[in-house]
Amino acid sequence: MKKVIAGKIKPQLRLDGYYNVLNKYGTQHDSTEYYQWATGAAVTDAELADLYAGNGLFSTIIDAPADDATKNGIDLGIKDKDLQKRLDDHLQTIHYQSKLAKALKWARLFGGSAVVMLVDDGRLLQDPLNWRDVHGVAELLVYGRNEVFPLWINGYENNPDDENYRKGGTGIPEFYQVNSVYGSYVVHSSRCLIFHNGEIPEGSTMANLYRTWGIPEYMRIREELRNASIGPGYSIRLLERLSMVTYKMKNLANVLSTADGDDTVLQRMEMLDLARNLLNMVFIDADGEDVGIQSLSVAGVKDILDNACAMLSAVSHIPQTRLFGRSPAGENATGEGDMENYKEAVSGIQSGDLRDNTRTLVELILRGMVWNGEIKEVPEYTITYKSAWSLSDDEKATQDQANAAAQLTRAQTVSTYVTAGILEIPEVRQSLAQDEQFDPENIITEADVDQDWGLGEADVPQPTNPQNPPAAGNLVTDEGDCGYVAGFVLNDGKILCGQRSDGQGWCGPGGHIEPGETPSVAFRREAKEEFNIDVGDITYLGNCKGKPDEVLPVQIYLVNGFDGVPRCDQKEMFTATWMPPEQILKQDVPGGLVFEPFLRSVKEYLDRLGITLDDFDESKHNRDEDGRFSSSGGSTSSKDVSSEENSSKDLNDSQSHAKINSNAVSAKGANTFKVKGFPNKQKLNNHWQNGRTHAAEYAPDGITTKEQYEKRAVQLLESPCGNGIKGYKTKDGLVCRYDAKKNDFAKGSPEKGVRTMFKPDDGEDYYKRQLELEGIEDD
Repeated sequence: MKKVIAGKIKPQLRLDGYYNVLNKYGTQHDSTEYYQWATGAAVTDAELADLYAGNGLFSTIIDAPADDATKNGIDLGIKDKDLQKRLDDHLQTIHYQSKLAKALKWARLFGGSAVVMLVDDGRLLQDPLNWRDVHGVAELLVYGRNEVFPLWINGYENNPDDENYRKGGTGIPEFYQVNSVYGSYVVHSSRCLIFHNGEIPEGSTMANLYRTWGIPEYMRIREELRNASIGPGYSIRLLERLSMVTYKMKNLANVLSTADGDDTVLQRMEMLDLARNLLNMVFIDADGEDVGIQSLSVAGVKDILDNACAMLSAVSHIPQTRLFGRSPAGENATGEGDMENYKEAVSGIQSGDLRDNTRTLVELILRGMVWNGEIKEVPEYTITYKSAWSLSDDEKATQDQANAAAQLTRAQTVSTYVTAGILEIPEVRQSLAQDEQFDPENIITEADVDQDWGLGEADVPQPTNPQNPPAAGNLVTDEGDCGYVAGFVLNDGKILCGQRSDGQGWCGPGGHIEPGETPSVAFRREAKEEFNIDVGDITYLGNCKGKPDEVLPVQIYLVNGFDGVPRCDQKEMFTATWMPPEQILKQDVPGGLVFEPFLRSVKEYLDRLGITLDDFDESKHNRDEDGRFSSSGGSTSSKDVSSEENSSKDLNDSQSHAKINSNAVSAKGANTFKVKGFPNKQKLNNHWQNGRTHAAEYAPDGITTKEQYEKRAVQLLESPCGNGIKGYKTKDGLVCRYDAKKNDFAKGSPEKGVRTMFKPDDGEDYYKRQLELEGIEDD
């Protein structure tokens, strides 16, 4: 670049060589090339407070976004309406909306604010918050940045072994000093909800002044606020000068040169003004005097005022319709674009500190509700701030149309699945009861498709093609006899039985398939009617012969889980009890009679497991102290010992009957999971966002997606013990691991995948209790 010599004309900038020495265009003194932004003087907190109290336009800029962000409250996505109402009551008791709105206002006014939560956790304000013993939140105290001062005395301690280790606390002071007219005290940062008004680069000259906070909103808008504020005032004064009176006086200069000339002129002007005010006319000398009125133009003043208002609206992100309360100007102007931009700005406020701090507050209240016995556990929830604006009729119609189209697509998908036999109607109904906008892909899980259901390596008949059902099959008619169903409900190796009222002996739940029912629906109904239990997952095992006079066979199901305490209806069934399989096979039962179809189904079920009555002979097979078969001592049958043990374990499993070879699972060593995650997407979603809020628990660890959460669970479960990781295996062959450093507890099956991972409220004490209850320490 060429050097400019002072006092000389600047080298020509245009090809035509144009420059203007009058307005200095093209010279070194050209004002258009000398613009440079300069920082303004600092504004004290007292000046900000007074400006907020005395300037209505400025107070609107501060208040409007905060009020619009919080006015309609939050949506937690909790389906239990009763729980939602109780939680809302707790939130309204501490006036969370007005308090958080006030915190946002003070953050915009002073650059930052803090909400001190008075949490009942048995500790003092200067102590770290005890998340494991929260009894509730009593009150919220809101302070501006001018009343809260960070304390860096103790610095930041990076100590992951400390139970109060503050994850994600870099750059955050450990304590705050509150100085208010209502009292002064020190509070730990974990008890504060901090709001920032934007971010400040470290290189800024204001970084030290507003360290850890944002900057006052006034610093960004003061030039535009000044112009928009003083413009109307100058315009009013301008109106006073729109008309100017001119008075021509003969020999005015000679008169003023005399000793009393000034008084003479003033007296003459006062006389003329008095006459004009009294008679609306002016008396002048015909020789040499003249009075006239000149009007001034105000063209362009309105444009200048509009531009000042537009600039203030731009820098404050508040549309003029909201800021000044006036309609959009200009031809075809609607203001929709400005309002959409404002909605985005308010949405940004909602998704920042406001949402994060609200999540913390809601979590504390829910934990207090658990401690008070109002709920059993903290449910899954999501924090969403509701929009401050209602949809227009056209927007509602468009949204309803889109929702209806989506629901129609789901319904058509489900209809196809039901027709193909992939889903059953009760499964669809249950999914609809849980969520009106259900996902057809989540109704059926991988566990429904790929499980052995405790049948080991036995040759279990697979479900047949719906187009070619078995004899009784899934065929359901509206007339005649639709067949029969029966099932096994197992608990600790014993089968649920009841005594039939017709005197034909003992049997399990079952009966006729009613017209219009599928076999599975009929079985669930019979189990509820006869034994008062709600059957969960069931597995079709095959058919067996019914009574001699019945043509259709009995369809047999294995129950994989149920709710309720078995209790007979005292009409069709009496005396609900649990019987070992050998007792049923020997008919060693009260009365000495087992219902023939039920006896046949038990035999066929055991045959599929490769077990005969001889396998229950005590002289041939010993039992351990829990009553289960043992491979030590005694002779064995012709069956393979390991196969016999596995079959026996199948009968003794009280949960899913999907057994794991526990000898292949290492209690403390490394394990390789065949399923690298949860068994299916639905179970992952349930743990991440539809049940307990594990998402919120792992956010401080930097785990923000369900995929990261799933990967962390597999990594922990496959890890050997050591370096802070403890573990054991259960009697059912499940791997359990506890990471003492991160307070992560996980459980899973190498064959079936992850069952759960969470952060126990009582940490290692929870791990120790589980170890005592279910653990096997050594391999």
